[in-house]
Amino acid sequence: MAVELMRLYVELPEKYNVKLHTNSCFDKTIVWMHMVEEIDFIQLLHGDELVFNSGLSYQSEKWLKTYITELNKVHAGGLIISFRDNRMFSQDIIDYCNAIRFPIFSASWDTPYIDIMRLFAEILLKNEQRETNLITAFKNAIFYPQNEELYLSHFERNGFFRNMSYAVIMLSCHAYDSDTGNEKLTKIEKSLRYIFKNVIVYEEKGRLTILTASYPIPQIEKECQKFCQDDPNVYIGIGTLASRITDIHRSYENAYTAYDLTKTAIPKNLLSYDELGIYKLLADVKEKSIYPAFVQETLGKLMEYDKEQETNYMEILEAYFENECSIIHTSQALYCHKNTLTYKLNKIKEVLGYDILSNENRTKIMVAIYILRLGTGFF
Repeated sequence: MAVELMRLYVELPEKYNVKLHTNSCFDKTIVWMHMVEEIDFIQLLHGDELVFNSGLSYQSEKWLKTYITELNKVHAGGLIISFRDNRMFSQDIIDYCNAIRFPIFSASWDTPYIDIMRLFAEILLKNEQRETNLITAFKNAIFYPQNEELYLSHFERNGFFRNMSYAVIMLSCHAYDSDTGNEKLTKIEKSLRYIFKNVIVYEEKGRLTILTASYPIPQIEKECQKFCQDDPNVYIGIGTLASRITDIHRSYENAYTAYDLTKTAIPKNLLSYDELGIYKLLADVKEKSIYPAFVQETLGKLMEYDKEQETNYMEILEAYFENECSIIHTSQALYCHKNTLTYKLNKIKEVLGYDILSNENRTKIMVAIYILRLGTGFF
């Protein structure tokens, strides 16, 4: 699990003489460390590593710029390099690194890298254990909410207190799945950890499950919208706000409902449970086997007629109800003359065998249409 580079830097004792030369650490996170002396070996890095260089391979400023450029290409997290003979980063190198947002550090010739790497390794491993414990606690809070002893102490030891508000988010972008993983999902996960400081994230079956603490739903929606607005392949469901730590499982269930509906009933790739309307009732019904019978009873005759006669009366009926049963607005939406539409609506009433405008029947038709959109009303 990654640790912010700035956090590692501030843990260094002054005696090690390590100095940051760029404007900041640029919010880089580090997963591990490596000694890399030669440019040819940079391609073996996986990304997000803090690179140490002894300075023995330093040939010229041109060599150093090429070395840094190659590190940045493989998404290394930063560079610590030792200098001797009063050599130091030039201003051109510093300006270049600021421009590409790549943090660079200098160390003295006698700086004990082995001690620094041991210190950083302890921090990284402790953080990994912390993340593992928190993910386990998060899962226990979801699936065993009644057993508080499985998650409460882990949460509170790590700053997730019972009096905080919590919300669960589900996110996927399966369009970017590949044999080597999903780089898009990994990038989004890193961004989420930066955006939400108090957060737990785990990946399962190519989907991120995220727990945020002390963030209101509107702020969560605003931040998540940034991932969706330019990419229709990112799907996000946001659960309700849980005012108690023991209600995290409810937010999870609601997030799953919202996430699932992005792929079925509602043509949006970001949905919050609070905006689902009637779908809250339909999606939360436990005995969904009643749906096909209800749809068959309400619209079965018309669906069968469309299939046999190759008509599109179901499409017309849905458009009619979406347009508040207005002949004028529906004819405009369907690019159909209102007289033609009136004829077809009368035919629909004839096929169904009931008045589609009575209050009870209008309600039944709309519910049946919603069920069909859910994808659970087919027979």
